[in-house]
Amino acid sequence: MKMNSLKDNEIQASDMDESAKENLLPVTVQEVSVQESGVVDNDKKKRPDESIPYSEALERTKFGRFNYYIIILSGLVLSNVLLETSGVAFIMPVAQCDLGLTNFRKGLLSAIGYVGMILSSHLWGFLADTKGRRRVIRPTILASFVVTLFSSFATNFWLILILRLLNGFFISGGSATIYAYLGEFHMDRTRSRAMMGSAFIFALGAMCMPFLAFIVINQDWSFPLPFLGIIYKPWRLFIIVCGITGLFCGLSLYYLPESPKYLLSAKREEEAKQVLQKIYRINCGKDELKLPHLLPEDDCAEIKIAMKSSSLLKTFLNTMWNQTTPLFHKKYLRSTLIVCTTQFWIYLIVNGLYMWFPHIINSMSEFMNTHPGENKLLCQIVYDKDEFLYHNDGSMECTNKLEDTTFMYSLLMEILYASSFAFLGLIINRIGKITILFIIIVFFTSCGLVAVWLPYTPVAAIFYVLLFLVGVAINVLGAATVELYPTQLRAMAMCISLMMGRVGSVVGTNFVGALLSSYCELTFYISCFAMISCAFLILFLPKSIKDKTGKESNSNEC
Repeated sequence: MKMNSLKDNEIQASDMDESAKENLLPVTVQEVSVQESGVVDNDKKKRPDESIPYSEALERTKFGRFNYYIIILSGLVLSNVLLETSGVAFIMPVAQCDLGLTNFRKGLLSAIGYVGMILSSHLWGFLADTKGRRRVIRPTILASFVVTLFSSFATNFWLILILRLLNGFFISGGSATIYAYLGEFHMDRTRSRAMMGSAFIFALGAMCMPFLAFIVINQDWSFPLPFLGIIYKPWRLFIIVCGITGLFCGLSLYYLPESPKYLLSAKREEEAKQVLQKIYRINCGKDELKLPHLLPEDDCAEIKIAMKSSSLLKTFLNTMWNQTTPLFHKKYLRSTLIVCTTQFWIYLIVNGLYMWFPHIINSMSEFMNTHPGENKLLCQIVYDKDEFLYHNDGSMECTNKLEDTTFMYSLLMEILYASSFAFLGLIINRIGKITILFIIIVFFTSCGLVAVWLPYTPVAAIFYVLLFLVGVAINVLGAATVELYPTQLRAMAMCISLMMGRVGSVVGTNFVGALLSSYCELTFYISCFAMISCAFLILFLPKSIKDKTGKESNSNEC
């Protein structure tokens, strides 16, 4: 029979042996003994009248099938972003005659998707922090697929430019929010590995891009569409293929719940409990997880939104402003500036320079195929290629297919990406994110400088491929950023930092387009040396991130 007071406990305990008395000690005494011994009191977990922190409730759901599912889906969302934005790089060399693509227009088409992301990042970050993670990710991904479908039938350059702008506007909703969504389903000790796991899935998805480009683009078929005034060619189909992952992810999100940590921060405790119970059922195959009152974490402040119908827009903008300004207060200013600066330069290389990767690597492949045994500097090959872009009569040289070697180098890069993420997933909790970021940035950026200086074309091409592996740092930096900010600012922080990254993408694509033909070496020098400088800035991130390493325990098992 359960006693209602300490006095009753003492009376009843007088008739029992010493071992029974230990079980009837006051709760506070038992808690002290648990803290001193480090042993978990299982009976304590079953008491419905006690409150527990969210982290303990999440711990009880264990790590299982649900976690694997959400890791895979998060990786596919990131893969979709890559396919939608970077797939354009494979289209430009073969679509330049159909769309009249000069170097200037290629730069615009490469950058316009990131412009859409920049315009919407702030909005999606605000909505994700105030309305919910899933409520932003799901509709925006589906909308981006619809726009992709229409852009496949674009009749001219300006129409496809507008449609790719809209695609970037919508796809931004999932690209940044997914980090916060995934992270909030995991404990501190499993979060980094979960993010590296999703990054590994992302890399596997990215590996499909050169395969898909080779299978789809390098075909000879075409279908005239007189009612649109276009000839439907393989590169148009490739646009749709790149967006199919988004359709799958958008539909799959109907079967996933909202982040329980967000629900708790929004004072929707019962819904948060239901989500945790669902996770427990999927992971452990048991019917019910009994949870007492949940206490928010220290970083889980209450989310309040007050909208007055008389001034809806003004209130909306004020709330968005209030959601953003804490990122630039003294407590977070240093972290925000370092993360945003680093994201800018990483994206300038990974997206800005990468948009010209098929063009440069295809030029190098053509040179190696037509001049076997000869060697030439990377930039000299680029100069020669651009010199013969137009025929003597002023017409543009048309390319219907890419060199097979181009796809091989692309595939090599994606294999190295996947291998890097798999390796980082094993060591990230032992070495720490800051150390890993520093090593990644310095090493792979140095490979870019070697690629420019090396006079042996085949080896220079490999070092050029290695330069883009600096993109691995994006996911590691994302994992660190999630831990730098509290729950109510986390999605906004990710969106702001990635918005700066996309500014770097826009600057990079146009910066490279403007300088590549005349100042190829300078293009690499500026981007690589700036990136190395960012590696040293990262060392000044808060020590709490540097020290957040730890070992897995067996408590995750059901």
